[in-house]
Amino acid sequence: MYLDLDASAYCLEAVQKSAYRFIDKLTIQISCSENKIHCDIAMNNSKEVDQKVINEFKRELLDQQLRVVIKQETETQRNLILAYTFSKTGLQE
Repeated sequence: MYLDLDASAYCLEAVQKSAYRFIDKLTIQISCSENKIHCDIAMNNSKEVDQKVINEFKRELLDQQLRVVIKQETETQRNLILAYTFSKTGLQE
């Protein structure tokens, strides 16, 4: 089964993390072109594609993409919190 993703909607990091989460159920070969991320998907234990597993993979894609977006949006705040936390430890003295 082939799944083509719009590269403006999903980043490679999210696709790779999703593929890794399904490594026990699916074998996914990922390739990229200018505006597409192409996933060649095969079931590990059967020749027939289980649509339920594919739908779970699609939900995981969305989850991982949102995690990437949130990570980017909150990077400055996380760095400030970490800097403040470590500034109180005395490790830099």
